[in-house]
Amino acid sequence: INAEYGDWRKDMAMHPLFMDEVPQEVLDGEVDRKKWPLLASHLDMMYDDEDDLVGSARSYKEDGNREYAKATREGYYKAIISYSEGLSKECKDSALDSQLYCNRAAAQFCIGNYRRATQDCEKALKLNPGYLKAINRAIQCQLKLGKTDEVLEWCERGLTVDANNSELLSIKDTAVKKRMKDQRDERKRNVAERRKRDVERNLLDAIKERKLNIYLPEKEGSRDTRTLESVMACECGKVTLGKDKVLTWPVKLIYPEFQTSDLIKYFREISGRLNGHITWSVLIGEKATRYSKGLQSGLKEEDCLADHLRVMFPPEGESPPWDSEGLYTFDKITAIYDGEKRKVELSLTDSLLTLLQVNDIVISAGMPTFEIHRKDRLTGS
Repeated sequence: INAEYGDWRKDMAMHPLFMDEVPQEVLDGEVDRKKWPLLASHLDMMYDDEDDLVGSARSYKEDGNREYAKATREGYYKAIISYSEGLSKECKDSALDSQLYCNRAAAQFCIGNYRRATQDCEKALKLNPGYLKAINRAIQCQLKLGKTDEVLEWCERGLTVDANNSELLSIKDTAVKKRMKDQRDERKRNVAERRKRDVERNLLDAIKERKLNIYLPEKEGSRDTRTLESVMACECGKVTLGKDKVLTWPVKLIYPEFQTSDLIKYFREISGRLNGHITWSVLIGEKATRYSKGLQSGLKEEDCLADHLRVMFPPEGESPPWDSEGLYTFDKITAIYDGEKRKVELSLTDSLLTLLQVNDIVISAGMPTFEIHRKDRLTGS
């Protein structure tokens, strides 16, 4: 392409025969004749009686109707242009102009411009207050936008024109029922949100009352520490507060010798009734296997590490899949807390709350973490 021809693609894109899409200002109802001279001239050439404003506007309307009847997106865009040109004639015929606005609203509706369509309906009704077709079209726009209150307002406007209009009465009845349902659902959501906030507040108060050592890391890209709320809401597992005001924690067990870990999902902080099953997950590589062990119902003196480990390892439990030699049995293992400043061997018979408070264990990522070692290896090291 020679430079002398300039930016021919841009010129072609502005020609009405080669436009990829209709300019936004045209969709808004006006053709800027200075900016779009070819488009304006093309529209002018379609009509031969510019002195008859009413006739010219009517011709634009008929042309728009033909394009609209094609039921294609391109046809709807062209219909909008024709209706807009008809309105630009300012023919002073209120009935014709109201029809042009209403028809343009229909084309705008078909391409998803529901708000612009509603605006055109309003303009049509200013010229013809009893124009039910414009009211019905506006109602359809509000239905698409999901605005139930506006649907009812438009129905009321229509019923002032025709109080017995069966279509309007049916739409109004449906909208009233929907609003009642929406209000009922909103009340349920508000109640659920309040309950959720109450649960979260009670949980945080319980954690603070116990004066536990919660690790609060710095926010990413900031020197400010994260809040207790954000830390306890981590995805690793959430601590819960029961109706008996007892905290139940997820507890992570690490086996350094085999570089694997378990997750005890429900570990009560103090003594209580243990019904059903103790459940834990074993993580080997990227695969997690869930295990469960039935317990006899009844009061236990403590919900302690021993209670959990006893059912996870022989002789009462089975050897985990990573311990093919059966090295880990309940009587041969012990628990260690490996902190930054010190390493502490934990009592397997103390409650979880006692372990956390007496040993000043730091709870990181929303859960206590302990190491499980063989006693003989620990003694040798």
